[in-house]
Amino acid sequence: MTEEIFIKILNNTATDAEKSLFYKSIEENPDLRAMFQEYKNLYVISNYDSKKHIQLQKDSFVRFWRRVDPSKPYRMIDFWYRYAAVFVIALSLGFLIQFLIPVKKESPILSQSIEYTSEKGSVSTIHFEDGSAIWLSSGSKITIIKSSDGKMNAQLSGEAYFDLIPDATRDFTVDLVYFKVKDIGTKFNIRSYDAEHCIYTTLVDGQINLFSKVDKEMLSLKPGEYLQYDKQSKQIDISQRDPSIATAWKDGKFVFIDKTLEEICRELENWYNVEITISKKSLAKNKYTSVIKRTTTVNLVLKMLSLTDKINYKITDRKEARDIVTIY
Repeated sequence: MTEEIFIKILNNTATDAEKSLFYKSIEENPDLRAMFQEYKNLYVISNYDSKKHIQLQKDSFVRFWRRVDPSKPYRMIDFWYRYAAVFVIALSLGFLIQFLIPVKKESPILSQSIEYTSEKGSVSTIHFEDGSAIWLSSGSKITIIKSSDGKMNAQLSGEAYFDLIPDATRDFTVDLVYFKVKDIGTKFNIRSYDAEHCIYTTLVDGQINLFSKVDKEMLSLKPGEYLQYDKQSKQIDISQRDPSIATAWKDGKFVFIDKTLEEICRELENWYNVEITISKKSLAKNKYTSVIKRTTTVNLVLKMLSLTDKINYKITDRKEARDIVTIY
């Protein structure tokens, strides 16, 4: 068997008789079969596009053929030119392989953004497939951005209660502009209205971690801890508080524990969509403690407050704008 038959087989130029004899020979001779496989590998691998590989190809080819048929001497230069066409074909084959075989590319990370809102005087609920849920308080908005790599980022303006089932594959973060809250299978409440100078976070169950805007871990909250963040001073105050007070809104209640009239009026404005003015400024800092159902009218809420303090109020109905409540 000569080198010509090897080339003919690989170039598909051998006759049927030559092919039959060739495949019968390598089937009966394991050594010859191994040599042909080595030759075949060399033939395919010889597709280097750099000139520095040419001498390597010549040397490897000659060493190989001398192992197959050491009885026939060859001059290096004659041998190389004789089979230069083989390597040209192999080179072309290499380029074809590169173009025909698809290259695996990294899939881009896609994201889906959904915005949810809750109208004045209502509480909305968002349900997830795994049983998790988010409650949105009156006049609140949350935008949830979910990416294809499993990360979920929520941007909140208003108040929301999160009840999230533990899921190791989900990375859930609430971005509050001033800092971020990262959930680890948790029940927690966040109040972050744009018009208010503080952000409030209450952990009911589980664990949440707080991160700075540049993703530096700041602290972790434990169940029952209440965090108050001052937007201006950037000061953080943590205290113990009954979580049910912070989450009473989702159960349809106003819970005022030592709240000033000014703070209460903001709650009433947000829920009843009215405009409240305290004309007698000395009343603004008066504090009240009360539990009132949110189904009650604003008129009845103010009447109940007036029973504990000497305040007067007047409601002006307006058709084209919010009603005006004046406290004096």
